[in-house]
Amino acid sequence: MYASPLSSHIAGAKMRNPHGHSRLINWLGVLAWMCFVVVPSSVLLIRVGMDVSYGLPAFALGCLLALIITIILTAVSFRRRYQDHRGAIIRNGLPAVPPALLLVGVMLVGLGYPPIHDITTNTDDPPLFDAAEALRGRKANPVDIKPEAIAIQREHYTNLHTIHTSLGQEAAFQKANDVAESLEWLVYNSDPRKGIMEASYTSFWFGFVDDVVIRVRPGQQGTEIDLRSVSRVGKSDLGANAKRIRIFAETFEQ
Repeated sequence: MYASPLSSHIAGAKMRNPHGHSRLINWLGVLAWMCFVVVPSSVLLIRVGMDVSYGLPAFALGCLLALIITIILTAVSFRRRYQDHRGAIIRNGLPAVPPALLLVGVMLVGLGYPPIHDITTNTDDPPLFDAAEALRGRKANPVDIKPEAIAIQREHYTNLHTIHTSLGQEAAFQKANDVAESLEWLVYNSDPRKGIMEASYTSFWFGFVDDVVIRVRPGQQGTEIDLRSVSRVGKSDLGANAKRIRIFAETFEQ
């Protein structure tokens, strides 16, 4: 029996893909589901103690791959040869959308903040850490004062200043401790004689730890309080350390 070239082509296509869907779409769908599982799993594993040097790249790569998949499937859906598979494209692409949007959101937020993770209220004389370095570990960001970070902060965070209070040094130190605890900071070093207090804050989603040093010392009128907050991991803190200092200052002044 004679078979036309068109019928032979259709039959061959069905043999290559018996479900009638493009192999590209199916494979991208599998990868999309992998991203959908890997991204929240990496967050959970970091939260329960996995080394961020493993968990964070898995999270980032999962989000990036999801974004690439979303872009590819969106582009494919406009091609004529895939017009009959648009329902499959949507079904296979949906799992990639949440992690892709998460990455886009983080990127957009990051555009508004400088690439630093060390913020202080006193750029001329930043408070120094005492006990934090031993707790941060070898892989953590160093707590050394970096002139380039100070210069960037002066340009972008002009509204952070030393806290001035009429309280005596002892009363101001105790109040600073009370404020830190009310903000759920973990105070791990408190030395009223030196006027130094160190605490840590653990973020909700990833469990990232930032260290804060609070310095309380006599001022020209009353007592001066300076803070410095430094992230243990990451290059940019997306404004988290500055926000933490502002919240402390607002709570203290209340």
